[in-house]
Amino acid sequence: MLEWLVEWYDGVELWLVQLPYPLQVALVFAVLLPLCWGLARVIDRGIDGLGAKLTRVRDAEPPVGRRDGKSARGRKETA
Repeated sequence: MLEWLVEWYDGVELWLVQLPYPLQVALVFAVLLPLCWGLARVIDRGIDGLGAKLTRVRDAEPPVGRRDGKSARGRKETA
């Protein structure tokens, strides 16, 4: 049923293992770092939103920026 996926994964795995070690590390970082960063951002926003909905304070907003509307990096928040 999913045999094509198993064969594709085996091919990718074999290709990756045959690369020199520094290229393996660079490729893993190029794929995993953005993926993990994005997933952490989604989880963080979800937990903030859930916390705002479950709080006892009425009309609470998730703590995504400072009170003056700027983020920690100095950019203006849009949402």
